[in-house]
Amino acid sequence: MLIQNTIFYCDQWRWAKFIKYLIIQLSKYQCVEYKIPSYLSYKESTYGSKVSKKNVNLFTWGATHQNRINFARAVCIDSPNYSVLNFLIIPNTKYNIPFLGVDFVSLPKSHLLVIDFQPSLKVENQFTNELLEQLGELKKNCHSSLPVAEKMSANVSRFFSPGLIWSRLPKQPYSDYLIENQLYNTFTEYVKLYLKTLFESEEVNLDLQQKLINGQNNYLNYRRDNDPARPMLSNLFGNDFTESLINKVLFSTNKVL
Repeated sequence: MLIQNTIFYCDQWRWAKFIKYLIIQLSKYQCVEYKIPSYLSYKESTYGSKVSKKNVNLFTWGATHQNRINFARAVCIDSPNYSVLNFLIIPNTKYNIPFLGVDFVSLPKSHLLVIDFQPSLKVENQFTNELLEQLGELKKNCHSSLPVAEKMSANVSRFFSPGLIWSRLPKQPYSDYLIENQLYNTFTEYVKLYLKTLFESEEVNLDLQQKLINGQNNYLNYRRDNDPARPMLSNLFGNDFTESLINKVLFSTNKVL
């Protein structure tokens, strides 16, 4: 099944224009679709009480690039209570580039919003001053409208950069306006900056490549073992499917090369 033939490419899904933008931008850089096993690429289910059953759909989309991107994947969820776009680019470790992480989660009472260049090494070893300045400007502009969410714990914050966009919005019409405008504009600028940085970067030596492999594996192992979405996914789709999705697709260290 193609994502273009699903609800996730229709305007009624909250994050449709975000996923469309990602797919279009990746195609401009000659990325090709990565075929995810069918049993993990699309899933329909129901949840709720017997008298109030609700339908939920999940689609997992993937892409790769022969030289620059080992794996890029998006998990999309649509239901009456939950609407999710979770996206990650795992860059090739020939290049000293962080991950690109996007996590937009609409819950029954709030929206949780994350965009970041997520480091696989210490920030000072992976970000130039110029890149940090560019991210800082994007962050400042975004958070002039979107409130900054609560401070993360040190154990979690080590996987984020100083350019992190992190906001929590209540479910109300003005939040919809902020998502459609300020958040979307910031998101497109982050994606463009990330891809430009990745595709203009130069290969690093083998010693640094090994450090990047270790750093990416450390990140992916932590995310796999501590994924905060695990309870929600298990509730919606069952434990077996959830563990297969998390271990084989979302945070598989087999994608680190």
